[in-house]
Amino acid sequence: MRRYRFIVARGNEALYEHLIRSLAGLEEIEIIMDRREGKRRHGGGSGPPSERRVLNRADDDLKKYGWAFVKLERE
Repeated sequence: MRRYRFIVARGNEALYEHLIRSLAGLEEIEIIMDRREGKRRHGGGSGPPSERRVLNRADDDLKKYGWAFVKLERE
């Protein structure tokens, strides 16, 4: 089964609550609030390059739109 993560930026609680209500019961979508604080690390980091690209793209989307939607690797 494909899995997805919807990440909502801090300060956007209304969107977070809306998504929780609207997408309740969909097992394949996880909705989380971005809990990170401070500056984001850039550069090497840990994990495979494909994972770092997804996280960098998510950071960009969080800054630009206030949310990010990412496809998770199959488990």
